[in-house]
Amino acid sequence: MLEMHLQPPVRAWELFQKEGMPCGEGCGAFGVTERESLLGYCLFCMDGPMRMLSVWCEDDFLLDGLVRATLNHGSLSGAEEADFSALSGPVRDKLEQLGYFRQEPLPIEWFFANCKPCKE
Repeated sequence: MLEMHLQPPVRAWELFQKEGMPCGEGCGAFGVTERESLLGYCLFCMDGPMRMLSVWCEDDFLLDGLVRATLNHGSLSGAEEADFSALSGPVRDKLEQLGYFRQEPLPIEWFFANCKPCKE
């Protein structure tokens, strides 16, 4: 069974270390797991707008759901916008194809209200 949830602090710290990033106040990791196997994660920091620092997921269908779940977590935690400027390469290209960058920084509630796949 697939599960998407905020990762425990120890696992978040390990993922930040794996990516070579400092893990400080307000940093966290949202992940998708199956039977304890990590299939993808979003590393973020909640200082002002939610900053998406790194995203890894090899499955394109899971990628979209993972990023949406992470944005929902940010919104529920008080973030109004998400800044994706730290992302580059193939993952950014995939997210751009999915419509994540029509506004930057991304107004989270606007995204959920106006994203075409969200309305279908």
